[in-house]
Amino acid sequence: MKRSAWMLALGGVIAPKAFALNILLSNDDGYQHPNIRALYTELKAQGHNVKIAAPQGDQSARGGSFFFGREVTVGHDTDPAYPDSYYISTTDKGVCQSAECAGKEVQIEISGTPVMALLMGLNKVLPHPDLVIVGPNPGNNLGAINMASGTFNAASVALQSGVPALAVSTDLKEKDPQRAAVLVAKLVHALDQHRQPDGALLPPGLGLNINLPKDAQIKGVKLTRVGSYVGFEALYTDDLKQFNLPGKPGIGFQYSPAATAAQQDDEAVWLNKGYLTISPFSGLPESISAGPALQKQLAQEVKP
Repeated sequence: MKRSAWMLALGGVIAPKAFALNILLSNDDGYQHPNIRALYTELKAQGHNVKIAAPQGDQSARGGSFFFGREVTVGHDTDPAYPDSYYISTTDKGVCQSAECAGKEVQIEISGTPVMALLMGLNKVLPHPDLVIVGPNPGNNLGAINMASGTFNAASVALQSGVPALAVSTDLKEKDPQRAAVLVAKLVHALDQHRQPDGALLPPGLGLNINLPKDAQIKGVKLTRVGSYVGFEALYTDDLKQFNLPGKPGIGFQYSPAATAAQQDDEAVWLNKGYLTISPFSGLPESISAGPALQKQLAQEVKP
């Protein structure tokens, strides 16, 4: 991979005029989210063939979940500005709460998950794309939290299907969908202009986790690692006051301790410094060697 090309493109040195690519967009926020629509419009303006396959509604933090063996519905965006936008939904059982059917079991429509949307996209909407882009997600996906991210996991599914993929996230309070769309389009151009020897946009099985900082003035572009540091962590709490549910139990967040010396190259650390971060990932859980001693011990103790 030519790292310098990314830096030049995102810095605005390379004009965003690329060869036409077949690009599949998805997200975990729903097909009508302003971010995915802005990216669709920007990439179409660059001459690319772009299609959307996304969940029907918000599916944040669904990770790699999916419903199997269950009938789904593939819907089409009715907004004429997005003629190539599709969504997936399914049904689930629930208990009626209205007076007409109180207490009775009913079928309710629910959104498909990000992984379901991506699979639908690869098999029905745009088979064999040149690139999959998932996002831009409102809220940075960093370090260990990527394991719960629908954005990151949908991109991982694309990688395991043999398609290059980008997982893109912005700051939670980002108000300008066009800002992220323009930056992503520049990166796509850089990848297109500096292809791999076999013509692919990225090496086999390699994706990029891209996070935009909150400041409009980006300090620079940093090639980082996903790492483990996040800056916050999920926990159970009896008081969800941070979500305007005081006194109610549920899952919330708290700030993490400062990054350790070993975490200084993690993407979250550099993002907090104001850099746009690009972290290569494979979409597979990393394995740590336990060493021959443990292997020998387990082989001796755990016998058929």
